[in-house]
Amino acid sequence: MNEGSKLIAELSDSYQEHFRQQKVILSFGHFLEIVKNSPSRYIRNAASYTADAFKHFGTRPSDPEDPQSPIRFKVFDLGTEKNGPIIGGEFVQQELRNILSSFERTGFSSKLILLHGPNGSAKTSTVETIARAMQVYSTCDEGAVYKFNWIFPADKSAGPIRRGEPGPIGFAKELDDPNRAGGSYALLDEAKVASKIASEFKENPIFLIPEQQRLEWLKKWIAEEKDCHPEEVNIPPHMMLPGLSKRNQEIFENLLNAYSGNLVEVFRHVQVERFFYSRQYHVGISTVEPQMSIDAREKQLTLDKNISNLPSVLNTINFYLSEGELIEANRGLLEFSDLLKRPAEAFKYLLSTIEKSAINLPSGTANLDIVFIGTTNEKHLDAFKTTPDFGSFKGRFELITVPYLLRPSEEVKIYKSDIEALKKTIKIAPHSLRFLCTWAVMTRFKQPEPEFYERVHRALISKLDPRSKAKLYDKENLHPLFNNGEQKTFNHLRTKIMSESRGMVVYEGRFGASPREVRAILHKAAQNTKYKTLTPMAIFNELRELAKDRTVYEFLQFEPRGKYHNIPEFINTLESEFIALFQNECVAAMDLVETGEYENLVKRYIENVVAEIKKEKIWDTATNSHVPPSKAIMEEVEKIIDIKIAPAKHRENLLSRIASYKIDNPDLPTDVMIIFDDIMQKLKDHFFKEKRQSLTPSIDPCFLSRKKTMPLASAKYNKHKKHLTT
Repeated sequence: MNEGSKLIAELSDSYQEHFRQQKVILSFGHFLEIVKNSPSRYIRNAASYTADAFKHFGTRPSDPEDPQSPIRFKVFDLGTEKNGPIIGGEFVQQELRNILSSFERTGFSSKLILLHGPNGSAKTSTVETIARAMQVYSTCDEGAVYKFNWIFPADKSAGPIRRGEPGPIGFAKELDDPNRAGGSYALLDEAKVASKIASEFKENPIFLIPEQQRLEWLKKWIAEEKDCHPEEVNIPPHMMLPGLSKRNQEIFENLLNAYSGNLVEVFRHVQVERFFYSRQYHVGISTVEPQMSIDAREKQLTLDKNISNLPSVLNTINFYLSEGELIEANRGLLEFSDLLKRPAEAFKYLLSTIEKSAINLPSGTANLDIVFIGTTNEKHLDAFKTTPDFGSFKGRFELITVPYLLRPSEEVKIYKSDIEALKKTIKIAPHSLRFLCTWAVMTRFKQPEPEFYERVHRALISKLDPRSKAKLYDKENLHPLFNNGEQKTFNHLRTKIMSESRGMVVYEGRFGASPREVRAILHKAAQNTKYKTLTPMAIFNELRELAKDRTVYEFLQFEPRGKYHNIPEFINTLESEFIALFQNECVAAMDLVETGEYENLVKRYIENVVAEIKKEKIWDTATNSHVPPSKAIMEEVEKIIDIKIAPAKHRENLLSRIASYKIDNPDLPTDVMIIFDDIMQKLKDHFFKEKRQSLTPSIDPCFLSRKKTMPLASAKYNKHKKHLTT
């Protein structure tokens, strides 16, 4: 045996074992055994299955450092085959899970979940991620799902029996054939199979059991599973339906008549097959594109080999093949991509389809078990609301708003793969992506409505500008624009501010730069030959080019309202911030003070303040003894930070800030660097100001070869701008 043959043999052996462990092909008797052991698992409808997929992957806090942060479903950390995880969107995910839970309780997917939001807000990616989760879950033991086929052997040596006569009906005489498990044809060798009729609806094999016996068994099995009395068991409503498609029902009835009501003989022809969800191959998951055609259809089968080889007792059946997206998605998920791009006449059938969980076909009515999810943008939804048809549809829609992200730290994560790709061809300066994402988020903000808040907070809310709002959403320091008391108030109101417009027609995150536009700007800046490195200044240059033509992007057409919707001013604000940041980082990079000195000074200052107020001493490591608090240290620091009140009162306020932090964060350690970050910043600013007056360094922001000197303390904004654009 050559090397290639050995590899094939090894692969075959391992896959056969995998095939056996996954129980891909079963007899009907074997299937009933596994249902009896875990009945709740194998009688789930599509909504219950999808909800269990959410449960299977679990949850986590969206912000590990904030116990109050929204819960995140790990399903959305999976990502899709092409895209990474869904960034943010925890409220959208929670709404989806709640709707699925309501479907689970009622037993039917009675509404279409419609995700609506601006273009590029991850609506389609959200659906793709759910589909991906179902696909992965179906490969697990607890996610196993089954359908069935009809198997008819090739041995026709015995003629068909007459009604009421015992024996085979032209399928095989040897009922103890070793190729069949327990007399079943399910595992019959393919060479001995004359016909195999698969069910395109993928019905649950449990529906082959007559309804009365099915309900009795399920009550008994579920009672044993849950350790309760059978009378206490509530059978899911979908299990009380007939369940089989017309073709399968006719095959079942004809076989039952031929075998004189002997179900054992009928079930020998049932092959139970496990299937795995797949969006790519349209197995239990399908997508309807915005097209003008019905999504289910039939065609009659006449020349099919499997039909021509059927026994004569089934010759009276007219075989139809059902196909289309609705059929492919049965027992799973169906996405209507850009649903409202289609004329209303093209999807009016959904009204009855969703309400009855059934579709009318030429040969009869087919029951459906599908979670319906649609996507649309806000323009099409607004237009649809004005039509007479909306009144009919609104009761069949569950609307979920999917806005743009509103936190720069989350927006940055979207472009991680883009940055990794760009790094292969161009150097990327620090902060470039962060400033771009901050600008994008600022374009999405709404001006706060002071009337929404208590009177005592209205004046403060009216001062909240777009840049400060971005910092607040990202839990950053709002100094120097707001003092410590105002910062604390904003932290207290943060959740309310973020949810102020939620549920409104014009909500925050409905407009602004989309991730697609941000990605385009990023790549254009990287391709600009004027810059050898991708810098924030290259980003600002591209943003100014974009802002020139207001006819291209809708968010550029908004009239400024206060400091909001002022796109050119956003660029200037961020550019000034970058210049100040660059100056500070350059001085810090010169190692003029050791890393951690500021932190040590703040800690020493607070330690002395606490000891002085409590009339205690502090431990001096130099003398290995307790010494009184140092007034010199306290006075020098207080001179630098320029306190405006009496020192004693100022120091008492510092102690109150520590107490307030412990009350608000009982589970977190006391971190003076977080509590007194404003003091840290003032110390840094003081140091930088002193050093700028004595230094005239040669600076290049992108670490290029070009040399040019500029006094940091005296250079004006325009000179910095000219220097930094290189």
